[in-house]
Amino acid sequence: MTKKTVLDIVASEGAPARQLVSKLWRRYAMRGIGANDNHAGLDKLYALPDPWGMTTGREQSRFAQTNAVIAAHAGHVGTLLEIGSGEGHQSEHLSKMCDQLYGLDVSERAVDRARERLPQARFGVGEITALPWEPPQGGKYDLVVACEVLYYLSDIAGAVDAMSRLGNACLVTFFCPSARRVAEHLQDIPGLQRGWIYHDPYAWLWAYWRPQGAEPAQS
Repeated sequence: MTKKTVLDIVASEGAPARQLVSKLWRRYAMRGIGANDNHAGLDKLYALPDPWGMTTGREQSRFAQTNAVIAAHAGHVGTLLEIGSGEGHQSEHLSKMCDQLYGLDVSERAVDRARERLPQARFGVGEITALPWEPPQGGKYDLVVACEVLYYLSDIAGAVDAMSRLGNACLVTFFCPSARRVAEHLQDIPGLQRGWIYHDPYAWLWAYWRPQGAEPAQS
């Protein structure tokens, strides 16, 4: 079990100070994070449990709608690789869409919590360009997803290319304000399908594609 810190206690789900502590901690820890592969900064952020508010109705709605996109375009798959799996909150939803879930994150703190939350999945610390394990038989996952993570990377184009090499199908989602930075690396992908996820007043974009030469979608 992960040893509890003061932040774990005062910012735990249902704690009276949760909202205030979360807001202040994110403001402090997020300095210097964004478009720069700041792995140490992201790990520091996870000193606070659930720093992103993944248990809120907003995020739970996003998770459910993301699953609906997967159901419509990929269906239930055998293997699914989640890039930026964090503490495993969205992983719980994604695990319903596959036989075997693999989760990858740069934060060891987050990965430890994800393993506790979803022990039947396989989580590891690493990057999409340096997986901590060998890909499944055939060298590809049935689906690779990167939800709300690309805008933290310095090389978005490289990450998208790596997703296409590793997946028979790929899905990314990103918060609307980040569209200008992310969308330019997706728009020229052949056969790209796009759409929106809404939870008033928030909006996210999704993009789904099947890389050229990928295996046919399962019926």
